[in-house]
Amino acid sequence: VRRVLVGLGVCPFTKSAERSGQGLQGLGVPVAGIMYRHSDASGGGAGVYELLANAWESISEMVGRGPSGMRGVSSILLSAPGYDSDFALWAGPVFAMLESGVGAVQAEEMVGVVCFHPEYKTPDGTSFPGFGHMHSLPRLRKWYHDLTPAGLPRHPLPDDDVAAGGAYQRRTPHAVVNVLRADQLEVAEGRRSTGELYERNIRVLVGRDGLGLGRLGADLDGERSLRAAAGGG
Repeated sequence: VRRVLVGLGVCPFTKSAERSGQGLQGLGVPVAGIMYRHSDASGGGAGVYELLANAWESISEMVGRGPSGMRGVSSILLSAPGYDSDFALWAGPVFAMLESGVGAVQAEEMVGVVCFHPEYKTPDGTSFPGFGHMHSLPRLRKWYHDLTPAGLPRHPLPDDDVAAGGAYQRRTPHAVVNVLRADQLEVAEGRRSTGELYERNIRVLVGRDGLGLGRLGADLDGERSLRAAAGGG
């Protein structure tokens, strides 16, 4: 959170690792805390049920604490290290079940879930992976090449680099379920220019003057090593 969302400005409404919603107060969205939670669920089998239970316990707590005030919660980051080595399972069946669960209890107007993973891959656009995933490579490619700000030289990127620029916006030291309040997400989407935001993020991450894949990979590996040494929390 601190390195990418805050430090690199990838999320314009998160200005610290403790609270989010900054810049939206004028639209009725309060600044509130980010709730960090950890799941001991193992990947696959019965571990999926444990993860789903942990996710819904966290969502219930977020709803109960409300969106504002000293105990208010703006979003949840639920880490699940047991899924770190299986991106296909995490991004496919696990997130499909999480999203289906939100729909089954008719909670779409309350919360949305977003997928993060240390091996995250940008969708190639051949199928729809779900609402909680990064935009597809064809869409990111179009935004990056069409929305270069006036005054900046164009710097074409190969598809692999554009895909990496999308992926690193979703790569975290552990597999993470990010839960957002749906009404706040709707306000944020209306406030920002989505294409311009992703063009800017790709440029900052992998563009000509960006951090570059080597630095991004080394920083992520360093964070994963630190967390492993601390016990995986």
